[in-house]
Amino acid sequence: MKFKIYKTGIIKLLLVTITLVNFTACKKGLTEEPKSVFDAEKFFNTLEEADLATLGVYQSMCNMNTLGFYSAILYDNDNDISQIRDLVTSDFRGVAHYTITSESVYTQSTWQTYYEGINRANLVIDRIPQMAIYNNAAQRKILSRYLGEAKFLRGFYYAELARLFGGVPLKLTPTKSGDDLRLPKVSIDEVYTQVIKDMTEAIDLLPDGKTPDERISKIGVKGMLARISLFAGGYALRQNGQMERPSNYRDFYAIAQKLTKEVMESGQYTLNPSFEQFFRNQNQLKTDPNESMFEVAFYNLSGATPGSGVIGQWNAPAVAAGGIYGRTNSYVKTTPLFRNSFAAGDLRRDVAVATYQINAAGQTVEYTAAQDNNYAPGKWRREYQISPAKDLNNTDINYVVLRYADVLLMRAEIENELNGGPNLIAYTAINMVRRRAFGKSVNTPDPAVDLPVGLSKSDFFNALKNERAWELCFEGLRKYDLIRWNMLGTSLRTTESNLISYRSNFPYIAGTMFKDGRHELYPIPLREMDLNRNLVQNPGY
Repeated sequence: MKFKIYKTGIIKLLLVTITLVNFTACKKGLTEEPKSVFDAEKFFNTLEEADLATLGVYQSMCNMNTLGFYSAILYDNDNDISQIRDLVTSDFRGVAHYTITSESVYTQSTWQTYYEGINRANLVIDRIPQMAIYNNAAQRKILSRYLGEAKFLRGFYYAELARLFGGVPLKLTPTKSGDDLRLPKVSIDEVYTQVIKDMTEAIDLLPDGKTPDERISKIGVKGMLARISLFAGGYALRQNGQMERPSNYRDFYAIAQKLTKEVMESGQYTLNPSFEQFFRNQNQLKTDPNESMFEVAFYNLSGATPGSGVIGQWNAPAVAAGGIYGRTNSYVKTTPLFRNSFAAGDLRRDVAVATYQINAAGQTVEYTAAQDNNYAPGKWRREYQISPAKDLNNTDINYVVLRYADVLLMRAEIENELNGGPNLIAYTAINMVRRRAFGKSVNTPDPAVDLPVGLSKSDFFNALKNERAWELCFEGLRKYDLIRWNMLGTSLRTTESNLISYRSNFPYIAGTMFKDGRHELYPIPLREMDLNRNLVQNPGY
């Protein structure tokens, strides 16, 4: 077993390797060469071994198949504010442009990697209570933290699978020889019920306070569970081909209300006074201790994989090869219409949207009006990355899963929904985000930037929808916000129509390619369907 922690101002948890039984491919064996193997029956004896096993559960998110690339960047596209460049409908671009089939190697890899993480979590959850030292009060306190982390991570991985695939097989015990893995799908509601159970138990097990590294904290779980509760109470594509939300959706909003209230009242997190500085910190491999609530660590000594991501390479302004910054592929693009939607004086615009490329000499070259389809996300631009590029394709930039600004915007959305319109709490929460955006003190009312009072429920929701785009753009959330609001297809078609009106040859096809009742989910990978005849394919595939 390998275990290494590197420090670059923050602890990097990446190079923990624990190879376990592969949940998705038991009949054909592992699909990649195992790096190390251990006997689980003999392993869980000490605190260090339990810690290593827990760190191994994190590894499935520190992966290109998941939050290093596919889940964080690729699967959020195409949406109403960003897309993958080029109108090619094969390879990864087909995933984004809604021509994906069940044979996609991308979704197959994601499915497998998340289930590997689930199986690792199942092992930790099963073995830790059986350890002899679990009966020692002092050691049990430490072990309870590891148990809480494993429960959170299992819930998180299942929530990710539900977000991408809807209902999936639910397995809660570690895989062992002889297990029948041909499990049927359960409904998405059943998946979310288990996720909420796991994360609620994790909250009870984890200690109070922040963590000094990327490991999840109690307050971080609360924020994540609030988000997942909104997804559980939102619209989702059902097996009958209809977009439906649970009849008791308000119960899930109430869970999220309670959790966001607890996060806000804890006083542990605040907004960084500077929107730009938050992203400079992220690019410089610094965890923002005040706003960042949960992030995924990426690090590889040479810059290669595993352990690296593509944040700041795929989703950054184009940079020519051979220059001082190192090149970028710049596959994620935004639109001039999105840039133009920011209000005058909104400091987020020029951070979020880059209107230029960088040539080999390191010079900034603005795009002409006819080239504005090349505008790119600017939050992870190479100029912010002070360390030289170790690899032209990969970076060590962490993926921030949750920041405090999102908690504030969730709270505003929740209060508006549960109260039939915005109350003072809703206004306060959204206006804190808006004040920071315009360089104002977040706790001081400012009629020049605050939303006007007296908005209806629908008007406030529309303002909230826009605010989430301006604040959280390109952070992996937009497409899935639109899905849970049952607005994705409509938004894509409106965006395509507006872009064609803006310029008749503007390259954007998502509105045409998207099919309602199909593309709100990805297909169950064909390989899984072949191995498990009890699976039922998602609608439309």
